[in-house]
Amino acid sequence: MKLSLSPLRALAAGVLLTLAACGGSGADGTTIKVADQLHALKSSLDAAGQSEPSDYKLEWANFVGGPPIIAAQTGGSIDVGWMAETPLIFAQAAGSPVKVVAVSRTVDGGGSPYALVVKPDSPIRSIADLKGKSVSFMKGTVLHYFVAGLLEKQGLSLRDIKQIQAQGFGTGLLDKGSADAITIGEPYLTQALEAKKVRVLASGAPPNTPGFFYLVASDAALADPAKAKAIGDLVRRAALATKWQRENIEKAAPALAKRYNVDAKTAEAILRRTPSRYSPITPAIIAAHQDEADLFFKEGLVRQKLDAGKIFDNRYDAVIAGVETGE
Repeated sequence: MKLSLSPLRALAAGVLLTLAACGGSGADGTTIKVADQLHALKSSLDAAGQSEPSDYKLEWANFVGGPPIIAAQTGGSIDVGWMAETPLIFAQAAGSPVKVVAVSRTVDGGGSPYALVVKPDSPIRSIADLKGKSVSFMKGTVLHYFVAGLLEKQGLSLRDIKQIQAQGFGTGLLDKGSADAITIGEPYLTQALEAKKVRVLASGAPPNTPGFFYLVASDAALADPAKAKAIGDLVRRAALATKWQRENIEKAAPALAKRYNVDAKTAEAILRRTPSRYSPITPAIIAAHQDEADLFFKEGLVRQKLDAGKIFDNRYDAVIAGVETGE
């Protein structure tokens, strides 16, 4: 299976949710069009006071999933996108003109915003028990890799399960008996656990996934000096916001509660479970991405072996390092 660009463009058109301008006045006329998912990046910038640059303008678009964001970048309507790492495997395989310019990663010992779950009374007690069972996940996303990696560690593959494309974010397929196991993310994960509706079979925390989220820029935006400068500032603001959120959980919780439409206690639980920080693009990050690309190649989901290093652009590493050191 190789994801072609034309279906992705169609998907992008179908899942784009909102487009709204905000941010600074754009005094020099520069506008950066940013693709978010469920307002995650924007809300974190808002809460930390980092969403209003004075010398360029941010224009936000809201998507569901990384693949349609990359399609929009390929089509020229998006400059920067926020996503987990897996869509970049398929983007590189398809020759999409994008680069990873910043990486946030789970803090050592932290949890994950997603998990593979079953009903509390399910006879499935281990990943090995999934053989022949139906498992729901969103294809082309980190959840795809999450399931593939869990199976591979047990000597199984995606061909050993019945793959079901996730149609939503809640527990619907599990509730209806349409899937034996599902991948689920926040806030539904915390809500389902608190309601005792699910049992976690495996967490998405490292080493089950790398725990990465990427800021991805189009090659065209990076080639524009004014946009490249603005992207560097956006990277700095994203790193500052993530650091602030990690260090000010009680202050950050109301914004997350509003975004997810949950109470502050649940929002705090989510934040404490999933601390993260931005990091320079290290050889270890590239190696983890390479391992992921190699697994998809082994599964036949990409048709050529990829050199993961070629999808990264580390020009903003010093900016990120400065945020963490306070320089």
